[in-house]
Amino acid sequence: MNARKLTQEQIDAYHSDGYVIVRGYYTPEEIKRLQDAAFNDDSLNERAWQKKDGTGKVSKVCLWQQTGDDFYSMFSRGRRLVDTAETLIGEPIYHTSTKIMMKEPFVGGAWEWHQDFGYWHRDNLMLYPKSLSCMVAINRATVENGCLQVLKGSHHLGRLDHSKTGDQKGADMLFVNEAMKYHELINVELEPGDTLFFHCNLLHKSNENRSSEPRWSMICAYNAITNQAFQENEAIYYPLYPVDDDAILNWKAA
Repeated sequence: MNARKLTQEQIDAYHSDGYVIVRGYYTPEEIKRLQDAAFNDDSLNERAWQKKDGTGKVSKVCLWQQTGDDFYSMFSRGRRLVDTAETLIGEPIYHTSTKIMMKEPFVGGAWEWHQDFGYWHRDNLMLYPKSLSCMVAINRATVENGCLQVLKGSHHLGRLDHSKTGDQKGADMLFVNEAMKYHELINVELEPGDTLFFHCNLLHKSNENRSSEPRWSMICAYNAITNQAFQENEAIYYPLYPVDDDAILNWKAA
């Protein structure tokens, strides 16, 4: 059962603006469990990639493709995300990745302007932009600690060229600067449990963390089943087996 379906107004906003923010999408009890799990999970730091921005500052990312019976999968397999992603994409979907983003106080680096499809289409051999991301705020995201920024409606531009910037892949700034003349820049400030759904062609970035507070988030990504990699590569298709929303609070370690 999915107890948190989007309204038609929210669905229309996603298609018009390229994103929609759903406040309080997860309850304080659910987010407390996620905070306790993530902040005490040493393996996240051990497995994390360290991505430098253009100035050399580092953000950490721990990413995996396959879901299972672990606690994090109770979110990525949860009908709350799966049903909503399927509604927004408009086709049956599968899970492509979950990642924990860790932007630490004072040292967490920026993420350059980019579109996820700007590299997914090449790295994952996706032909069409039939994918999206769901960002769940683990703790507060503010301007001071480097919250996500988006260009409202920029997904209508289509895919832009991307190239390396530090350890990251950024969009061609000639086009980004022009797009900024026509598309409003939105600071996506979130409280724990708020969730951002955003289109794979939406231009987004984040600044470095200049605060004493960390900014952690969990991002689950989904793709249309019809849009799987058209040649064998690292983007493996794993069947998705949804679980009901109460799985988060009912989960117990084996």
